[in-house]
Amino acid sequence: MYYCCKEHIDMAIEDIVDYYALPPIIDKLTEEEQLSTTCKYCSDKALYRVDK
Repeated sequence: MYYCCKEHIDMAIEDIVDYYALPPIIDKLTEEEQLSTTCKYCSDKALYRVDK
């Protein structure tokens, strides 16, 4: 599972597809989840959860 910002969602999708060879499930984080979660690729606030 990857948490990512809007800028890095493409990278998260590619990582899931490359690793699992499955289309990813993309969920938008709630306001509460956004407060404590940062992007895997940078230090910005995460907006999405990308999972297999």
